[in-house]
Amino acid sequence: MDAIAEKYNAVVTAKVSFTSDLFILKVKPDKPLAEFVSGQYVLLGLSSNLARRPGSEPEFKESKPDRMVLRAYSIASSGHEPDLLEFYISVVSNGALTPRLAQLHPGDRLMVGDKIRGFFTLDTVPREHSTVVLAATGTGLAPYISMMRRHSAHPYPFRFVILHGAPRSWELGYLDELRMQARHLPRVTYIPSVTRMKEDPWWTGDTGRITKWFQDPELAKRLELEWDPNKTSVFLCGNPAMIHEVENTLKPLGYTIHGTQQPGSLHTEEYW
Repeated sequence: MDAIAEKYNAVVTAKVSFTSDLFILKVKPDKPLAEFVSGQYVLLGLSSNLARRPGSEPEFKESKPDRMVLRAYSIASSGHEPDLLEFYISVVSNGALTPRLAQLHPGDRLMVGDKIRGFFTLDTVPREHSTVVLAATGTGLAPYISMMRRHSAHPYPFRFVILHGAPRSWELGYLDELRMQARHLPRVTYIPSVTRMKEDPWWTGDTGRITKWFQDPELAKRLELEWDPNKTSVFLCGNPAMIHEVENTLKPLGYTIHGTQQPGSLHTEEYW
């Protein structure tokens, strides 16, 4: 018996795969966690004794045996539903945890941290701001899903513009859910975009990198966006290159990174 696996405290209840490398994992903790704020994260863990998915690249840093491999993941489920947690996961081929998570199926067990943390949350946005832009690449969308599910149950006082970019349309996780929310929730605009158009010729929606919405005044005007740090808060989550590019666009306009000691209107969280 794996002594590390004996520390598992949660079970997989469902897995929804978009591709072999992109999936949603729904996890039920043995003991419900406390309610949390949408945008926060928790640690997930598996034993290093569990084999990684066949065909994975060598680990970037090889895990030692008999260890719990832990990584932080933003929670996609709403904070008022802590008894069933949802995660949007992309496999990193040379990673330690995701090639192990990819092998899980309903009924399998894993570790969920007992503390939910993070400040990438909407309660940091000044109430005088009228608009919040939520921009993400790939699985960086996860915290925004939690925010919109909370918005559905307990509306925020802001107008939301959600920008989500992925290589192909079948990698736009939560596409149908966000389209429905944009149709029915108050003051929500959702713009999904794909970047590899030649590989997805049937896609009829927006194309190109989402950074263009910050750089082209005509596009911003189309969405009635005003890049004013006193009126519009911006959240960026996902690919570090996207985040740095948007930072470089907005900082000359007066935007500063939000921190616990120094509030700002630009909120960032880097991961792939």
